[in-house]
Amino acid sequence: MIEPSSGARPTASAQEPAQLLDELDTDDWKRAGSTAGSRASRTARRVHGSAPANTLVLDHLAACDGEVADFIAAARQAPVSSNTSGDSGRASVYRRARVQAEELGLDWKRYLEAMEWRHATSTALLMGDKDVIRPERCPACRTFGLVWVEDSNAAMCVNRYCAVRGQPRMWTLTQLAAEHVADRQYRVAN
Repeated sequence: MIEPSSGARPTASAQEPAQLLDELDTDDWKRAGSTAGSRASRTARRVHGSAPANTLVLDHLAACDGEVADFIAAARQAPVSSNTSGDSGRASVYRRARVQAEELGLDWKRYLEAMEWRHATSTALLMGDKDVIRPERCPACRTFGLVWVEDSNAAMCVNRYCAVRGQPRMWTLTQLAAEHVADRQYRVAN
């Protein structure tokens, strides 16, 4: 796997989603095969060459940017403050979304926090940091037993007492983001 030029592994909790997305938006990560892990299984012989760019990274960047743009468009009823209108870049877009969420109320703010956590975590996972899920609690048993399963694109709880009918529980990033925001609100209230 190609590492970013700085050599440091990203952590979603330490960096803003805009910083992680900007790091992913570099030529090193957009190159074909930059996020491909080593596959032990055999594959068919390829007739055509692969795309010159990593379409998975490009799709992820477009989805994250589009979701923030949709959030801002839906929240247009809030007035835009003058200090955020002149900036450019992802950081300013996230900042503008935070300002609008603050003015619109708690539900919008929680939705934005969950979206930012999901963007930061999914970007870190795409960049190869599988340990970003470890500090999160399992929503069912509340233990720190979550591991990321790349094949199913979900987090799995390894606690055997949490399993349902012998199968481990699986959680999507959307479910974990909602739980993360709810747990954060609970900790702030206590």
